[in-house]
Amino acid sequence: MTSANEPIMSTARRWHRGPRREGAAPVAPPPTSPTPPPVATPGPPAAAPSEGAGEQVWERTHLEQTMFALARQHAEAAARATRASPADREGEQTHSLVALLMSFLALEAFINMVGGDRLGSRYRHYDRMSPEGKWMEVTRLVSKTGKTFPEEGDDLRALSTLRAWRNMLTHYKGEYEDVQQSGRGGETRVEALLSAENAARAVEIARRLFEAFYAMDRRSPPRQFIWLDDRPHRPSPAPPANTARPSPAAPTAAAPMQEPGPAPSPPSRRRRPRRR
Repeated sequence: MTSANEPIMSTARRWHRGPRREGAAPVAPPPTSPTPPPVATPGPPAAAPSEGAGEQVWERTHLEQTMFALARQHAEAAARATRASPADREGEQTHSLVALLMSFLALEAFINMVGGDRLGSRYRHYDRMSPEGKWMEVTRLVSKTGKTFPEEGDDLRALSTLRAWRNMLTHYKGEYEDVQQSGRGGETRVEALLSAENAARAVEIARRLFEAFYAMDRRSPPRQFIWLDDRPHRPSPAPPANTARPSPAAPTAAAPMQEPGPAPSPPSRRRRPRRR
């Protein structure tokens, strides 16, 4: 007989260990609750088989396109700021700043991309050259004609001017200047540099270098270079100063607004048939 303080499981253990009595009914172990099945935790969803599994997709970011487009847009915005009444000098300086920097950065990004694409690992020998040296050497090595920009030519001199402007803006140290005797209308050198005229000039420098490169390369610009828009950059002319306003007593019929038509396409070149 078990004591009252003895646990029930001890009886079950003794039933397994002690000898079986004759004529005594075996004592059944206490019922236990059934163990619940393990709950399966949801794993990550299986990836659906995609078409062309195992293929690699290669892409690149054409920053030179975005930079050159920004340069054009801000040069035109700077010109509009000068035609405002009154003239928005602060807006002109802001847009000119972006146009100057983006024009130079577009040129640098373009020549780096061309050198890396066509020269491969050899381009590391030219990567640390000056921008003028890159445009001269890379063009000579990759173009079909073997021609390049003259070292003392107008294009590289213009690139040197643009690089000096970039350095003046990016390495600006905030030095004080005597603006009374400068002859710049009370502006510092940086303020005088940021003008709509210089913004348009920077865009034109970049456009001419792109155009000259493909003229010597004698390869058609790839499809991604349609952004080049090789039209000369000419800001739209200013409206006439004295424009007659209609009198409120005698209103005139307003002319219907006309949407601008499509941009003129370049003239197509006809090829002469070859003689057999």
